[in-house]
Amino acid sequence: MTEHFTRNTVSASLWCPKCQKFTQHSIDHGKEGGGRKGVCQECVAKLEANRELELRRVKQANLFGEST
Repeated sequence: MTEHFTRNTVSASLWCPKCQKFTQHSIDHGKEGGGRKGVCQECVAKLEANRELELRRVKQANLFGEST
């Protein structure tokens, strides 16, 4: 059974199958009002860091005229 959270809940500590540990997850509120488990905040932070690193790599390559 899926766990539902109150409208005032912003995040909760839940098990992340990808991280294999308890992490903070955002709580998404839809039209029905009850909140459901959202994305893992640690996974999102890792993805954003990797994306920023890749953007820096591309900008630096373009700076020196290298093709990627």
